[in-house]
Amino acid sequence: MAISEKLKALEDVRGFVGAGVFTPSGEMLDGNAEISGLKMEVIGSLLNDVLLEAQEMTEKAGFGHSDFIQINSDMGMMLAKCTKVGDIHFHTVIFLKSDGNVAMAKMKLTSVCEALVEEF
Repeated sequence: MAISEKLKALEDVRGFVGAGVFTPSGEMLDGNAEISGLKMEVIGSLLNDVLLEAQEMTEKAGFGHSDFIQINSDMGMMLAKCTKVGDIHFHTVIFLKSDGNVAMAKMKLTSVCEALVEEF
């Protein structure tokens, strides 16, 4: 099954706008290309950088490794999860409208990430 097929499981989250999978260096592997006129590959790549910075900061602060971030903005919410299993390493993002179901998005994002491991 392709990455895009597994990402479809996120589409039934209330408020879903888009989702994508990125390499640890920020290259988009698959996902929705346009979000409200904005290019997902650009937004996702920048969000990828924020995730990496958050991981570095939590470790420097002695708070341990972070594998998840949530950013709220005027347009909605962005969630990003880092998945690393052995040599497999990728980042998955989901974008929601501001009234989206964050709890469901987090649960489904975790489940989709687990399913995506077999694609690498």
